[in-house]
Amino acid sequence: MMLKTLQSHFFRKTTIGMNTRCLWQWIDYIFNRLDDDRIKEIGPNLACAEWLMKNGAQVRWKGCKEYVRHYDYLPNTTSVHREQFLIQQVYAGREASISHLGFSYFKNCKHISEVEFDGCNSINNKALIELNILKDSLISLKINNCANVSDQGIISLKNLQVLRHLELKNIKNFCDTEKTIGFLKTKLPECNIEYYNK
Repeated sequence: MMLKTLQSHFFRKTTIGMNTRCLWQWIDYIFNRLDDDRIKEIGPNLACAEWLMKNGAQVRWKGCKEYVRHYDYLPNTTSVHREQFLIQQVYAGREASISHLGFSYFKNCKHISEVEFDGCNSINNKALIELNILKDSLISLKINNCANVSDQGIISLKNLQVLRHLELKNIKNFCDTEKTIGFLKTKLPECNIEYYNK
């Protein structure tokens, strides 16, 4: 029913000259919206992995060395052993389109300790604020060349109290780098914060 309503809204907007931004917002919603039924069916880790892979991101399971890069390589969801698949690491590069709308998938994925956003333009300040969901497990975070991240999003990382390594590279929208980094260092005294700007 909701999909039909969205489709109706989409095509009505199209007939009156819908702009590109509205189209991408609609697509973003469709691909990143939370599917509670799927989480109940296969558990939080596999549902989260499906969302990430569907949107071009990669995952590494706890106890494995390699990333899973293709949606077809996800474990069989009917497997009785699916509870052994726990996400430990997330990588979202230029090809990824994950957004804050889907970050609720991280809830109950209690083993995610490393996240890297590398040139992922769908990551913005809202997404960094939503990372608070991982405040009890996230140890390492890397943000490189994400065009829609600014001081506001970086400051929100103060809530990640178990974070031990934060790497920031090429954050083009920094207004006051020294002030923002200084603030984070006071809020996260146990965290090694590295900032690079090429």
